[in-house]
Amino acid sequence: MTKHSRITHSPERMSSPGTLSLFLFIVMVPSLLLSSCDDKRYQTVTWTEFEPVYMSHQEFTASAGLESARELEEPGKIYLYDGYLFVNEVNKGVHIIDNRDPAAPSFIGFINIPANKDIAVRGDKLYADSSGDLLVFDISDFDNPELITRMEEVFNLSTTQNRGFPYQPVDPSKGVVVDWKPVEVEEVCSDDCHRFPGGGFGGFRTLTGFSADAAGGSGGSVSTGTGGSMARFAITGDHLYAVDWSSLLTFDISDPEPVKRNKQNVGWMIETIFPYHDNLFIGSGNSMYIYDISNPANPNQLSVFRHATACDPVVVEGDFAYVTLRDGEACPNFAGANQLEVINVEDLENPKNIGIYEMIQPHGLGIDSGDLFISEGDSGLKIMDASDPYNVKQVRHIKDIRTYDVIPNDGVLIVTGGSGIIQYDYSDVNNLKELSTIPVYKPAL
Repeated sequence: MTKHSRITHSPERMSSPGTLSLFLFIVMVPSLLLSSCDDKRYQTVTWTEFEPVYMSHQEFTASAGLESARELEEPGKIYLYDGYLFVNEVNKGVHIIDNRDPAAPSFIGFINIPANKDIAVRGDKLYADSSGDLLVFDISDFDNPELITRMEEVFNLSTTQNRGFPYQPVDPSKGVVVDWKPVEVEEVCSDDCHRFPGGGFGGFRTLTGFSADAAGGSGGSVSTGTGGSMARFAITGDHLYAVDWSSLLTFDISDPEPVKRNKQNVGWMIETIFPYHDNLFIGSGNSMYIYDISNPANPNQLSVFRHATACDPVVVEGDFAYVTLRDGEACPNFAGANQLEVINVEDLENPKNIGIYEMIQPHGLGIDSGDLFISEGDSGLKIMDASDPYNVKQVRHIKDIRTYDVIPNDGVLIVTGGSGIIQYDYSDVNNLKELSTIPVYKPAL
């Protein structure tokens, strides 16, 4: 495009109209092509990507501890224990809320935990993740929780801590990643612009959360709480089970200092875990795994149920498992499936799909005596009648709230999401009564 040729013409040949036209064509076309090429060569491309937020290792390990109560800004997982509600503030820590009267919840304090997403409680101990570390707090005094143990780098979360796609690579020399923030990126480039740098499956976000022993666990006299379905930790008896990107980890928590008993590879993009009786139901990017924990220290895989590739929390009641699949956000859903799948797990070694129901964009879910509650993200909350698992029916759709996860517990439904935390009396699912709302605070820019 930048080469130039010198052409010599005689006056005689230039004088004819045909020759002049040919000359003009030879001179003008390269200029037009060059102009067109220049227009295409330079262009400005903009996009939003996630940038890691760093903290020095010293500050990271020293900053965990109690602070004064604060308002909700980005609520994540919820965990109910002994009338108290523990709410994860995504990547920031844990709110402690006195919820003994669901109609009048009150904030007690805030435990600062950088890079925290998950919480679980057994007795007077609270277990929380902090990036790849496992922290244990003594909460025998709710007004003064105390950090008693930190187990460093037990979880492999490096590929799943990003908040979305695309994202910038992590530079370990800058410190510990404690959060991700969206930034606008602009590039002036040629036709081969890198419009979406990063990419790949590493950009998919792992769902996080906790779930308590839905049916009383496998022994142990120390009580545990109740969590939501977006679970990466589960407590049964004297053991804490945790999943990271690819593994299932088993900790003996009979003493204040946890002891890692087992770590085994499960599969690809492990997302959620739900305990039921002597079994664990583990959700991944394309499967549901069932593990036998009758020998608590050594979980044994019984079966694998394949489903469409998508984000997939799971809950279980009786002989049936309920799995929601969704696309959007950073979920690797190639089939575009947004659905509820009902699976017969009476034979744990041979689970069978018995029904698929179309949804909008389902997130977390919970079930109590056949009443199935499904978070539909920005599209609200659905209440389903699953008393006949072979014929699940919609009872009601509340559309004016944003939901992420739910905990149905003894007639009180706790819903968390972009609308805050909303509690309902669901003793009559046909006539839900709102008890209270803890709103999300939006700080001024």
